[in-house]
Amino acid sequence: MADLIDALRRFDPGMEVRLAVQPRLPQEHAISAVAEADGIVWIGDGGARGYCPDEVAERLGWL
Repeated sequence: MADLIDALRRFDPGMEVRLAVQPRLPQEHAISAVAEADGIVWIGDGGARGYCPDEVAERLGWL
């Protein structure tokens, strides 16, 4: 979890967070609840919001 926290520290805390999934057809999903179970932190899917812009896929190394 420290890796995720460190990666997020460089951004403004007021920014929205989205999860990019499916590298071949990049989609963006909202983040919902965050919970812990059996020593694992789970980030809930808040639903699809559409497709990621090409710039996002490029910055993630998917294009």
